[in-house]
Amino acid sequence: MNILFVTGSDSAFFNSLLVCLQAFSERMPGQRLLVCDFGLTGAQAEFLRSLGALLERPPILVSRGVFHCKAALGHYLRHRGYIVEDVDAVVWLDADLTLMEVGIGDFQAVIAEMTPTGTAIAACVEPAGRNLGLMISQFTDAAVAPFARMVADEGIDSRLPYFSSGLFFCRSAGFLDRWHAMTLAVDPHPLFEQNMFNVALHRGAGPVLALDCEEWQAQGYSFERIQLCAAAPGSRPSARIGDKNIKTLHATSPASGHLLIAECRMTVRDIALSGPFKLLLAEPLRVHQLQLLALFLAIHGAALLRLGLCTHAPRPVEGFEFVTL
Repeated sequence: MNILFVTGSDSAFFNSLLVCLQAFSERMPGQRLLVCDFGLTGAQAEFLRSLGALLERPPILVSRGVFHCKAALGHYLRHRGYIVEDVDAVVWLDADLTLMEVGIGDFQAVIAEMTPTGTAIAACVEPAGRNLGLMISQFTDAAVAPFARMVADEGIDSRLPYFSSGLFFCRSAGFLDRWHAMTLAVDPHPLFEQNMFNVALHRGAGPVLALDCEEWQAQGYSFERIQLCAAAPGSRPSARIGDKNIKTLHATSPASGHLLIAECRMTVRDIALSGPFKLLLAEPLRVHQLQLLALFLAIHGAALLRLGLCTHAPRPVEGFEFVTL
């Protein structure tokens, strides 16, 4: 199968993106993860370009913020000459995902299930059975009024499931265009890009293949139940909740105590990467992410130094060291 894997990042998300890139390269050998420029610095964009991973920002999006850019995925693909219907599927991965025990066969299996029925979208149903109405009720009326109005105006049943846009499969350029148009048509509000993803899904996208959110992108309270399982020598651990294999960890949560979001410095031997980080707070999960990042810096350190994205460490270390600033 020909699968196009895509993510996106701005300058503030770049350090965490590197964790995703390393996890993807290890779990998905032979595949490439393209990165949409949501507002990268020139040096960050040049580094990704050198990897053959950069999807340049289309001129139409120059003044747009991160979430408008994400909903404009179709524009990024067309700008680079990609046609959605020419591949078996486009798979979107948020840049704060850490791939665990997952391989190309898992993605191929989903596409194989979509194909016979002509299903255009596969996405994760939000955990705890959240539907559109429950998501609306989580915010004050004023904060989420544009979403509530759109659901009512489109005649969408608020009992329908609410889907995450953190990881999804798409086989329709038309869906991406509708998503972007709806995002432009609504006033910004909490989760507006994901809310419009749901409106686009429930307004004529056809059947949607619902994926288990905890299995495909464990997040929030799931972090409190995840166990890392020892791996064979030379390989990474897996993550499990009971008997369920967790394919990715998504660094997002509605609650405090699950994420580390701070200015930090990662030192690997004699190079240092400083700036904002968004990582998992639970120590075993965070250490796993830092091990991935350490290897990425060891492999690409010379290029990152040359572009000024890393600096020479004032105090070299054995292995790696991570500190908050």
